[in-house]
Amino acid sequence: EGGAEAAAWVPEPLQAGPNVDVYQKGSVDVIGMLVDVYGSTDLFLHEYRVLLSDKLLALTSYQIDREVHNVELLKVRFGEGSLHNCEVMLKDLSDSKRLDSYVHSESGKATLDGVAVDGWLNTKILSGAFWPQMQKEEVKMHPAIKDQLESYGRYYSLLKKPRGLQWRPTLGVTKVTACFDDGRERQFSVSPVLANLLLHLQDKATWRLADLAEATGMPPDTLRKRMVFWTANSVCSETPPPAGQGIGETTYTTIETSAGAPRSQTAADYAMEEDERGAAADDGQEAVIVSYVVGMLTNFKTLPLDRIHNMLKMFVTDPPYTKSLAELRAILDTLVANDKLNSEGSDYTIKT
Repeated sequence: EGGAEAAAWVPEPLQAGPNVDVYQKGSVDVIGMLVDVYGSTDLFLHEYRVLLSDKLLALTSYQIDREVHNVELLKVRFGEGSLHNCEVMLKDLSDSKRLDSYVHSESGKATLDGVAVDGWLNTKILSGAFWPQMQKEEVKMHPAIKDQLESYGRYYSLLKKPRGLQWRPTLGVTKVTACFDDGRERQFSVSPVLANLLLHLQDKATWRLADLAEATGMPPDTLRKRMVFWTANSVCSETPPPAGQGIGETTYTTIETSAGAPRSQTAADYAMEEDERGAAADDGQEAVIVSYVVGMLTNFKTLPLDRIHNMLKMFVTDPPYTKSLAELRAILDTLVANDKLNSEGSDYTIKT
């Protein structure tokens, strides 16, 4: 029997193609390989916590069964206490579901005077000390949003006195539908900041950048980057300032009729306007890729594009890595443009 097995043995190919599973004959310790890539267990767990935060904030529901299952498996590997922060994050989502149901129920009964909480407003209430450090950006919300947030906060305090809510408008996902005079309707999944800008465009067809910055409380440079999303998706047009005028004289005008096919937003456009996690309606893969690339470059210092591509094919399985080499290069070049990475030819390093 042993001789028959020896006679049937075939070595693994030296040049394995993308469809060849070189690990099919034995089990693979993927977690161990990832720890090796990141350089230490602590760094791996830190990156996992950041990635989990991205996923939870990008959810448009409170369905977290899969994430709970993954954390339980990691606890078996690394010990009960190693993922305490992640457990608190998941508990925050479960508690948020219960609190959100309470707020909408009490609002439906008109327990308090004032604006009723609309069904579109659902919140994730986070225990700040246990989540990764998050972006802070001061934004004046449109009255239609501000009134809803204030009403929601009042109902929350009704149950949780004397606690209150501190809103983070750059986090989370909002589903909006833009309706135009020619009958077009376009749906978007964006951050609350971008939804806020869309409401202002609804109020007034033409805005000077300086006026819009004053209305939203955002710096003009930051606001202009945010507006790239709406101009790239043909919701509004941008007119540069007259010669000799400052950036504040840039104007934005709503496009109410389609004049030719609207230009689709590219990956580079998106990265320019929205440097925040989980705000786009895609497969969630780009945030995963960025997290892995940062871990790889932290450990290996410098890596060429093709090696990064091959390592991602090996390690990124949920969701599966499906990017082409050109698409990966576009993602990495965007990170270079945002001063997160350095590049020299096809080699990439962390920006220090």
